[in-house]
Amino acid sequence: MAGLERELASMWWESAQSADGAEQAGVTRVCVLNLIVYAPGVEEHENLDALLGEVMEQMPCRAIVLVADRESETAQLNAHASMRCQSGARGGSKQVCGEQVTIEASGAAVESVASAVEPLLVPDIPTFLWWQDIPHYDDKLFSRLVELADRVVIDSAAFDHPHEDLARVARLIGEHPRVMLSDLNWGRLTTWRDLVAGFWDAPAYREQLDGLDAVEIEFTPPAAAPGSVAAQALLTAGWLASRLGWRAAGIKAEAGESGSSFSLDAGGRTVRVSLRPAGEARQEGGALSRVTLRNGRAASEFFALKTPDYSKLETSARVGGALTAGRVLTYEARSEGRRLARELSLLARDRIYEEAVAAAAGLIASLQLEESKQ
Repeated sequence: MAGLERELASMWWESAQSADGAEQAGVTRVCVLNLIVYAPGVEEHENLDALLGEVMEQMPCRAIVLVADRESETAQLNAHASMRCQSGARGGSKQVCGEQVTIEASGAAVESVASAVEPLLVPDIPTFLWWQDIPHYDDKLFSRLVELADRVVIDSAAFDHPHEDLARVARLIGEHPRVMLSDLNWGRLTTWRDLVAGFWDAPAYREQLDGLDAVEIEFTPPAAAPGSVAAQALLTAGWLASRLGWRAAGIKAEAGESGSSFSLDAGGRTVRVSLRPAGEARQEGGALSRVTLRNGRAASEFFALKTPDYSKLETSARVGGALTAGRVLTYEARSEGRRLARELSLLARDRIYEEAVAAAAGLIASLQLEESKQ
């Protein structure tokens, strides 16, 4: 590790010299945070290069990339250092540079690689762990790296068993209160949550919304688990339940080919929440396509949905038979690099996300209980 630091120092010195050996001011070294990236395999590592370049453009940092080959029978540990530079904000020849250390570990060396990471962290700045895998809290490497991090970034869209994996995330939050989590998939729901919450901003709608008795959430089946409810749908249902005080106690769940449904207690009123796959799969797997809120007694419906070309999100409401158009927002999927950079700007605990995960875990538990009876 000391050799890597010397290699980086030499790179910085060489970059600051002109051709005649004189010092120049064309390169600025910037490090606003440490970013530990766990890549479970060579394929994931190959996809990281362009993504990290985009991240460092917005958040220059020291990135420590761990490429782990757990299946190998040979224990090896190799590392090399490099600089990542971007042109300055105003263009020109001046460059803003961050650093990258790549550590390749295989076999038994994977379990102890955290000891190689710790001395490479720049002190007195935040440390983020981006775990590109399912966060198994019984994984020794994951647990050790979490101890080094101020915040952990995951992506529930990659879960191959969304029900079990999301429930595991809920246990991780509950059993390890120090862990602060960011979920890239939760970030993808920001526009959806903004639109749905916007219904409550209209005073004329609040009376109908207070009497909701049905919610339908449609999603594209996740590619890795086509028979499961997508993590985005579960998180959206958990968010609504936690924000509106719908109790998880005594949940009644039903599951079938048409999706899953739950009966929740809303202060003495029953709300039926249905999560079902969309009829057409013309978008990425696991993504939402429509959210519908209903008050059957008042004959009111509220809709948030993607337009047919999937380029925009729009809302509308039907109250007393009259259909009213609402907001329309361009739905531009951010690149993963920009989405990750946004998460790296957050340091506070996301209580709303944590409560949504806990509520979603309650739905999952009731669904698993129902399946065990069959």
